[in-house]
Amino acid sequence: MKNKKINFIIGFLWTAVLGTLLHFTYEWSGQNSFAGLFSAVSESIWEHMKLLFFPAAFYALITYPFMRKTYPHYLTACVFAILTGISFQTSAYYIYSGIIGNDIPWVNIMLFYVSAALIWVLSYKWNLRKWNTGSLWGLAIISAVSVLFFWFTSNPPDLGIFSEPYNCSLTQFSFGTL
Repeated sequence: MKNKKINFIIGFLWTAVLGTLLHFTYEWSGQNSFAGLFSAVSESIWEHMKLLFFPAAFYALITYPFMRKTYPHYLTACVFAILTGISFQTSAYYIYSGIIGNDIPWVNIMLFYVSAALIWVLSYKWNLRKWNTGSLWGLAIISAVSVLFFWFTSNPPDLGIFSEPYNCSLTQFSFGTL
């Protein structure tokens, strides 16, 4: 890619658009279990983390062959940015909804897009640094996190992050089901 910065801008747009579509694909597919591995199967916080993770990770994986000569640590930097974006989205959600005692759909949507932007800004910045690692760690982490998403989508534990927000109290979000 001639202009490396454009890759990260496209990454944001890809994550924002595909993540938005993944919010609905499980329902659109007639609740197909394969579609549910990658899309939100409920309104839980855990399921909404997938909406950032899978589009961003997929984009990082498909662009890696084009970016690896310039950024040999490309996947590792991207995966840490993805995990940071997911952590930001989740933390901000719990902080604001805990303060006001409720969640607001338009704020949740805004948090998603801000988190998607954060992922690709950090990916760009962190790829400019010289790391002492290649991208093998990034590939391993993407694989491990994907397995966790697949497993916990099919087998959600009885914890607040896996529950639908309107079905549990803020105490349950923070400390699991009482």
